[in-house]
Amino acid sequence: MSLKDDLDKIRARGNADERIRLAYEAVVRQLGRAETADRALRAGDTIPSFMLPNAEGHIVFSDELLKRGPLVVNFFRGNWCPYCRRTLEALETALPDITASGGQLVALTPDTGGHLAATKRDHRLTYEVLSDVDGAVGLQFGVLFRAPDPYRELLAGRGVNLPARHGNEGWFIPMPATFVVDQQAVIRYAFVNVDFTRRAEPAEIVRVLRTLT
Repeated sequence: MSLKDDLDKIRARGNADERIRLAYEAVVRQLGRAETADRALRAGDTIPSFMLPNAEGHIVFSDELLKRGPLVVNFFRGNWCPYCRRTLEALETALPDITASGGQLVALTPDTGGHLAATKRDHRLTYEVLSDVDGAVGLQFGVLFRAPDPYRELLAGRGVNLPARHGNEGWFIPMPATFVVDQQAVIRYAFVNVDFTRRAEPAEIVRVLRTLT
């Protein structure tokens, strides 16, 4: 079964709740109106260098990672998001194929502190999970946006306190996005979609990596 199949099932359950459906539509409508995805980095662009803390509290440097091989950069909203949780697990399943293809994988989220460690522990992730503090890297990649009011209200009503998780009051979250970057820091594959229920297929990520080696 593909990741898309799994996400379709989660979407069908969510759409059964009208409040969830309306909040979801508000996000997609806002991002589509702003043509947000068109502002994101794309294939052929060079990524900015970054250094971010990982779940263990160590600083990870993108330049150091790229010295070892191509890099997969996955932006996710947080482990409060069911689509993100399933995607993180699917990437873990695909990790042996990613590494066998010469690639490395990092996942970036605006979450800070214990939320980062909980994500890695609860989903048994063995790749790097990094805290994009204040969304600085997401902004450079062009995938950051401010959650619209209906979506904020939905999250708050479900106990998702983004200001506490992020350490700021911005309510900024990334569009889920995945980039495959070669060792010259050039993007060779980019998946960015304003519809946060859609994600890059791990098999496609592996296929791209194999063309780089």
